[in-house]
Amino acid sequence: MILKKEAPSMSEYSRVDRLNSQNDQNIKYEAPKKPKKKRKLFKKIFVLLIIAVLLFVGFMIFKLFSLSNDINQPLDREYSEYRDNKVSYLKGEPFSVAIFGVDSDSERGLSGGERSDAIMLLSINPKEKKTMLVSIPRDTRTEIVGHDTFEKINHAYAYGGPEMAVNTVENFMGAPVDHYVAMNMDSVKHLIDSVGGVKVKSNGTFTVKGIDFVEGETYKMDGDTALKFIRSRYEEGSGGDKGRQARQQLVLESLATKMLSPKGLLHINSVFDTLGDNVKTDLSSREISLMALRYYGAKKNVERVQLEGEDAVLNDGLWYFIPEPNHFYEVRSKYLENLEIQ
Repeated sequence: MILKKEAPSMSEYSRVDRLNSQNDQNIKYEAPKKPKKKRKLFKKIFVLLIIAVLLFVGFMIFKLFSLSNDINQPLDREYSEYRDNKVSYLKGEPFSVAIFGVDSDSERGLSGGERSDAIMLLSINPKEKKTMLVSIPRDTRTEIVGHDTFEKINHAYAYGGPEMAVNTVENFMGAPVDHYVAMNMDSVKHLIDSVGGVKVKSNGTFTVKGIDFVEGETYKMDGDTALKFIRSRYEEGSGGDKGRQARQQLVLESLATKMLSPKGLLHINSVFDTLGDNVKTDLSSREISLMALRYYGAKKNVERVQLEGEDAVLNDGLWYFIPEPNHFYEVRSKYLENLEIQ
């Protein structure tokens, strides 16, 4: 008698399926683990980057405070008499700065005793992201506040240093000058070299000391070339004093942009060293830090202005620049508007 093995019933099949399903649920599938060495390496790199950033920030703060001690020369006032209150840099309120380029590389020249070769006035509005740069001709005839004379405006720095120069510029403009920066013009050469040179588009076609410039062409300039470019005014095609003022604006604007760029930060140590020996300002390290954080966007829109007028020889036999009244008041109005002063 042959015995036949019976096939499992459907109920048995379903029971087996349930058991297999339960076994599958009990099995945990884990993703392949990353090698421990790679994770440790990543953590080390991350920690090193954090340390590097902290060291850089610490170095910047140290250099900034050290620099502040070297260059700080406060004005004898809390704020401008043309304002009702002190400017709040924490709130990002508009402010102004007078820049004096002193024609001496001596410490005595920065504190007074030397005339200012260049005078520029900045009004900076971070809300509107706008900077207005006004050049005041050094031969402009005006009252020298505190000296009781009417002379060339650049004499104010020679008579009374930054204090008298700021008061004289304020009186001339009828508007606040919140801060000042005085720098030796010769130091501009070293400052440009310390950031690896600047790119500037020439505003005229002329030759100075064997160097040719063509209007509209952009040149990569080292410090020596830039200084010759800035100071040229007698050469044919250079545009005289007005052309020189425009070149001062172009070079200083390009220099400021380069100093604030990532490439400029690579040279920050040499920049600080150069500034420490050749600059004076009433700005504190805290104010400089706040400006760097809150006013950076204002550099994107720069309006450059030169006062219009005529040269004249007056009774004392000296040449003066006499501003054209209508244009002067137009510039003054824009300057005040950018400071949000009515």
